[in-house]
Amino acid sequence: MSANPVSRKDEIIMQLNRYMQQLVDDIAELCSPEKIYLFSAKVNLRGEVTSFKLCVVADTEDKAQLEQRIYLSLDCELPYDVVIYTVGEWTAFMKNPLSFAHSIAEKGWKVYDKASQ
Repeated sequence: MSANPVSRKDEIIMQLNRYMQQLVDDIAELCSPEKIYLFSAKVNLRGEVTSFKLCVVADTEDKAQLEQRIYLSLDCELPYDVVIYTVGEWTAFMKNPLSFAHSIAEKGWKVYDKASQ
């Protein structure tokens, strides 16, 4: 019986884990978010991940300030972007299957969930 081949998606996740996990841990420590999703990763012609995007769902009064704190205080070897939703926004957008947040939840990879910590 031969081993199942690793999918391209799994290869990207394994590659990203080297870079992303510390950033996810740092974001969790910084703002105690409800959830963090990986929803995009760019790969070069050699198959190497060159950047990624995270969605952070956090109970915050000031999304712009939180975004600024993340970018100014947390570093990563790979370039990254962050999209922030408040818990209320996330809950409301989950009811709309055409929303960007709903798409992130459906197609992205949940890399942190406060409920399971």
